[in-house]
Amino acid sequence: MNMSRSVTNLFYGSCAKSTWLQYEGIMKKYYSYCNKISANAFKPNLNVVLDFLSSLFESKLGYSYLNTARSGLSTLLPTIDGFKIGEHPSVVRLLKGVGRLRPPKCRYDLVWDVSKVLNLFKSWPNNEDMSLRRLSLKLVGLLALVTAQRCQTLCSIKVENIVFSSFCQIKICDQMKTFDPHKSQPVLKLMPYDKDPKLCVVNCLKAYLQITKPIRWNNESYLFVSSVAPHKRVCTQTISKWLSCVLSDSGIDTTVYKGQSYRHASTSKAAKLGVSIDTIFNKAGWSGGSSVFGKFYNKPIVDSEYSTAILQGTVD
Repeated sequence: MNMSRSVTNLFYGSCAKSTWLQYEGIMKKYYSYCNKISANAFKPNLNVVLDFLSSLFESKLGYSYLNTARSGLSTLLPTIDGFKIGEHPSVVRLLKGVGRLRPPKCRYDLVWDVSKVLNLFKSWPNNEDMSLRRLSLKLVGLLALVTAQRCQTLCSIKVENIVFSSFCQIKICDQMKTFDPHKSQPVLKLMPYDKDPKLCVVNCLKAYLQITKPIRWNNESYLFVSSVAPHKRVCTQTISKWLSCVLSDSGIDTTVYKGQSYRHASTSKAAKLGVSIDTIFNKAGWSGGSSVFGKFYNKPIVDSEYSTAILQGTVD
């Protein structure tokens, strides 16, 4: 089918770039598999599709990967028996089998206590006395904790979308991983914390804006910039590395916990402190009926204080 450039652009705009990259890798495997068994990859046969998905399972790939493969095949290949590939009853049943035999695993069974990171920030100098790198680490750490947002969202904050009043409001205008045309983009609301100025994310943000204003490369509009010249915008991977640096400095095992664990730690701590589920869902961007929090995020918090006290004989 020949499509105009405009139609092609709209077609590819239906998925995120990262999704197309995932599909590309899957389709390469599919074409290779079809070539190996001398099957026509562009006129899919149900048995070939089922065998291909089964081969992915046998190569030790998990439910998440096979589900992405089902989606990729369904998006890029013609229908079978009048069904999109991903909706064909046989494919649906096969994926159910994968889910039962190799269910999705949670990334973490336990999460770290946010007090470790907060105590680290308390031990650091005042914002105006810190280096740009340390201030960057502190700001990204506080933002990750108080907003429960992904690294991609933090990386997408623009200076012109930050508004200060009695609180701080940040609109996210870039398309996120979970973009839905039927939902509004995230709006982050940061409240001042007068009880401890060292833990106030609003104060930290203002200090960061002040110190980076004269060094922004070409009037860089994105909030987070490199701590070394020429101070260009940092990528999502750098944000994740900064978050991991904070964990390491806090004494948290970074061979287990990575940058994305802040979302787990923040929402789990909020639940433990009695914050309503509706509030947690709204803050993290989950829909009201979502089971994601219960299945993957709400985890017990690592607590070594009690066991240590027992061993030291300090508990009555």
